[in-house]
Amino acid sequence: MSQRFEAIEERLDDYESQIDTVYRLYHIPVLAALMAFMLWIRVRHYSNHVGSDGRPLYRGNDPYYHYRSTRYVVEHYPFTMPFDPWTGFDAGTRAGQFGTIFDQVVATAAMIVGLGSPSESTIIATTLLTAPVIATLCAIPMYVIGRRLGGRFGGIIAVVVLALSAGQFLTRSVVGTYDHHVAEVLATLVALVFGMVMVTVAQRDRPIYEFFRTREFELIGDSLKWAAAFGASLVVAVLVWPPAVFLFGIFAVFLLVHLSVEFVRGHSPDHVAIPSAIAMVVFAVLVSPFVVSMGLDVTDYSLLHPLFALAVAGGATFMAGIARLWESRDLPRIAYPVGILGMGLVGVAVIAVVLPDVFDFFVSQFRRVAGLGTTDTAATIGEAQSPSNPVSFFYGNYGFALYTAIGGFLLLSYRTLADERPRAEHVLITVFAAIMLLFTLTQLRFDYYLVIAVGAGNAYVVSWIYQFVDLDNVREDIRTVKPYQTLIVVAILFVIAGPLVATGATVTTVDRASQPGEMGQWTESLDWLSEETPEVGSYGSGDDPRLDFYGTYENTGDFEYEAGEYGVLAWWDYGHYITTRGERVPVANPFQQHATESADFLLAAEEDEAIEILEEDQPEGESVRYVMVDYQLGYAGTRKYGAPTAFESRHNVSSSDVGISVGQQNPQTGQFQPLYGAHTQRGYESMRVRMYQFHGSAREPGTITLNFGQYSEEGGVATLPEDATTVDDIYEQHDSVEAAREAAENDPTVFRGGVFGQPSERVEALEHFRLVHAGGPVASSPFDRVLGQQPVNGYDEWVKTFERVDGATVEGTGPANTEVQASVEMEIRSTGQTFIYTQYAETDADGSFEMTLPYSTTGYDEYGPETGHTNVDVRANSSYQFIAPEAPAIGTTDVTEAQVVGDDDTPVTVELQTPQIQPSGGNNESDSTDGDGGSGGDTRSSRTVRTAE
Repeated sequence: MSQRFEAIEERLDDYESQIDTVYRLYHIPVLAALMAFMLWIRVRHYSNHVGSDGRPLYRGNDPYYHYRSTRYVVEHYPFTMPFDPWTGFDAGTRAGQFGTIFDQVVATAAMIVGLGSPSESTIIATTLLTAPVIATLCAIPMYVIGRRLGGRFGGIIAVVVLALSAGQFLTRSVVGTYDHHVAEVLATLVALVFGMVMVTVAQRDRPIYEFFRTREFELIGDSLKWAAAFGASLVVAVLVWPPAVFLFGIFAVFLLVHLSVEFVRGHSPDHVAIPSAIAMVVFAVLVSPFVVSMGLDVTDYSLLHPLFALAVAGGATFMAGIARLWESRDLPRIAYPVGILGMGLVGVAVIAVVLPDVFDFFVSQFRRVAGLGTTDTAATIGEAQSPSNPVSFFYGNYGFALYTAIGGFLLLSYRTLADERPRAEHVLITVFAAIMLLFTLTQLRFDYYLVIAVGAGNAYVVSWIYQFVDLDNVREDIRTVKPYQTLIVVAILFVIAGPLVATGATVTTVDRASQPGEMGQWTESLDWLSEETPEVGSYGSGDDPRLDFYGTYENTGDFEYEAGEYGVLAWWDYGHYITTRGERVPVANPFQQHATESADFLLAAEEDEAIEILEEDQPEGESVRYVMVDYQLGYAGTRKYGAPTAFESRHNVSSSDVGISVGQQNPQTGQFQPLYGAHTQRGYESMRVRMYQFHGSAREPGTITLNFGQYSEEGGVATLPEDATTVDDIYEQHDSVEAAREAAENDPTVFRGGVFGQPSERVEALEHFRLVHAGGPVASSPFDRVLGQQPVNGYDEWVKTFERVDGATVEGTGPANTEVQASVEMEIRSTGQTFIYTQYAETDADGSFEMTLPYSTTGYDEYGPETGHTNVDVRANSSYQFIAPEAPAIGTTDVTEAQVVGDDDTPVTVELQTPQIQPSGGNNESDSTDGDGGSGGDTRSSRTVRTAE
């Protein structure tokens, strides 16, 4: 028996030796496995983001401009684009947040993979994989931070949170999301690591001012080295994303808190203030060569960056100096924080009086990122919105991990107050976490920074719990393991990671996020734009263009566009699409440059006013020649329909002025649930609806009315009728316009028109804008989808492109003092869809009338991009038909393409005559066309329906 026990003890000794090895090295394979999981889950939908033509289909719009910036670096290695005249017509732009070190690093990777000459496919593959790879690398500094707070197991827990979180960090790092966001996180993590080490070494070495006077640098060598490293890491963070200057604000708050606590506890603020000031000076020196703007600019390298750093350095030095003065006068230490705060407020007041612009700048920046509110314009930007339901938002992203992290930071705060000398790195990470939570509650984009705090907080929770679990004994003797110790470890993992694993939130989020953005709807129209419209510089002449797509241009601030060069107007969301795929110059772009000008045009109620806006805002070159409107701007009830009202500056309209959100109360949540949108008369009169729904044609008043339960005209909100179950409960078709008008006048819950393209009053035709192409997947109106029936007016292509033209002048004669209607059937050749363009004019006492027609009927083959014109995809199926219904009198004529584009200024002439009544039994057919009709519906041919993807 004794031999058997001896054998068992020997085997246990071997197991304990192996356990000791596992204990020392277990974090390495676990960390590697977590990183492999992070990479795998992010790249599993790679094929979704490569089009059939091999071109990238990124998620969102900013990645397309990053791709352009990266391509520029590859072609001009290692330099970034100093200025870009291919966006922001007619000024051009310098995109400070794009074309940074981020693009240079990715371009370098592509150059290495491509052996110095990467193909387009190599560059695309590199850009698609960049975000997943960087996200995976974030695990390393996250582990280091977690280990500093909670040991190696704390480091693993921090990485587990990073790997499983289903929030912004995940959605912005899946394949296809080629943007700087995840690089910001990596740079911030590295900066935090250096900052935490710097303040820890400073507390250990305790540098003071006298060491500099006596030149005892060997005593502070480590502090200076880590200060330089911290300053350099902040430079990298700012070079990745210039707005990362907010990190200095966080560090300033840390210094205010920590130096105050240090002095109150009897320690010198010098210890942390000195290396902090040096780090800020190092940053200011290193970042100065990159400064391009002499003003205060957050989004580009400006004087703000070095000056803010020097201000933080000055603040740290000031606090240290005041502490010495305080001590020399034997003032109570407990009053020091109040004194510092009071002097700070006085300083702020002085700045507000002496430098009001500077004061307003910082106040506006603070409100934007920490004001716990959303401006009207920010509400139209997904990443700048605040979480509508924070509890649901945070639980969906982190499960219980956020709340355990908050518990960890509460413990850290208690320890800061209770310890004789709190660890500075604890204060730093706590301040960072608190501010990131405030930022995220204001703008949900900052959630991808908050994940750092959530991981760090949980790492500390683990270290606190481990005080009660003696795992060192287990390491020394496996026989001492207790069941409760195993249960505690399992419980920690379950509480922190359990909800996310159980619900599959990580996988579900990746599946949802790994879908191409709106480029899929725009591809067909952009390819047509690049092939069938004149190159930039050849409009109207066919001359060779001067602008090189990847050329180098001096940063003039306001580029001078020349003859033949023109802009394309669309909503700002789509500017990068137009630049990169359409290879044309958009007016507005996702930098929100010229967003106001775009909104003003799209909302203009009069064509003359719209043209005046273009001439006023973009007068250079050929001004704006094309306008692109998509489904979401063209129909009420879509996500973006109301967005322009938040940016406009000329019309004084709100979203309720142009549309009504119709829905019902959700019985479970009590929240309003929109179902469809109805257009107001002002909405129908706006340029974007007149273009998208009417194709520039006049539209007669409609004969339908909508039935509401409740209607708030001021709020632009209405509910369905109570107990509405059928289509007849929702709207009613009347026999005449007068009957519809009378029904609406007698009942405030009845609204005339609003859907099916039916306004309440006539909408006049456009004379200088014509539809030249429609492409992309097709969709029915939001109202048709609610009804669940075949669309009344047919399906609409997602994107419609219009050209601004001189128009052909028609000089006609007919019966005196009557209305004349001109109409022509137009066909979109790529789809086979037809529509009727109609315009009205009044004859004078002599029977004369004049109108300007934007659509031609002949001469198409003589014009195309090679002559500096458009190869229009929308062409007439007949001549123009003129009719004076009250006379009656009719006429017909053709309009040449040359007359429409202004190459031939000869007026079109037409004479309306009363038709002769033929003898009985003769052919009684007429050449006249009925035109638009009283219902206001489009005349469209049937065709095969393609569903939107």
